[in-house]
Amino acid sequence: MEIDSDTENDREHEAIEKSIQSMSINVSSSDSLHEALFLVLAYLPVYELVVMSEVCMALREAVSKDVLPWLNIIVQNPLSSRLSDDILIKITSKSNGRLTTLALIKCVNITDDALQRVIQNNPFIHKLYIPGCTGLTPEGITIALEILSQQNHSLNTLHINGIYNITKHHFKTLQSHLKPALHDQKKPFLYHQYRNSPVNKEGDRNIDVEICPRCDEVRLVYDCSRATCYKQMRKVWFKADCKGCLICIARPYCNQHSNLQSSHPGDQGSSTSGFVCQICHAKFITNVDNDDE
Repeated sequence: MEIDSDTENDREHEAIEKSIQSMSINVSSSDSLHEALFLVLAYLPVYELVVMSEVCMALREAVSKDVLPWLNIIVQNPLSSRLSDDILIKITSKSNGRLTTLALIKCVNITDDALQRVIQNNPFIHKLYIPGCTGLTPEGITIALEILSQQNHSLNTLHINGIYNITKHHFKTLQSHLKPALHDQKKPFLYHQYRNSPVNKEGDRNIDVEICPRCDEVRLVYDCSRATCYKQMRKVWFKADCKGCLICIARPYCNQHSNLQSSHPGDQGSSTSGFVCQICHAKFITNVDNDDE
């Protein structure tokens, strides 16, 4: 049985809190802190930053006064549901207008006005992750990107999966405000890779959603991971009929390993055409590489 990702995150956060508490017992000043701890702060999500600030006065000052930890702001569970517009504006102001990455994962209370104010005050943002932020609208996100364009800047990466009512017109407008993809030859966009790392996964896509070739709706569209398509990908890009969204191709598992998938409504009896699961994918890729050698 697959463990829910939110449950895993909760356990990770509990472990972090326990380790921080045990650390704070023996730390009373910056003399006993290793310098590496201060370097790590710049790579921590907001939740871990807040917890680290409770260890000692030295770390508290570093978190509250140093700009570096606030250049890349990542808000995820368990803070997502607690983040409000006022708090977002307050924490982004700590970067002094130098914010480069803003990741708000399922922050349902954030509104268009707050996002636009953050963009207005931070013109150097080049990565914006707002999946599942249902309080945002396609029109509001478009205005935010237009504000950035007026300041002669544009995003490299935009993730908007889970935003309601995105039309093809919205998609094309948003895409026009993004910097072009770095490479003409795209990498495959596979279900299990995105699910395991939806924020930090770096690829050639500048936007996570696209128009599904089957249903013509704007959704996450996954590429085929069959070995034959993997070979063809090295010469030409995937065919349109060999990819689709989860509505059109409901399960990212093949029939052989369908017992490993989590139970979701609509999974039973759905087609798996065009996809193989992570187990088969790894085996196929290994075989392809061996054949090439």
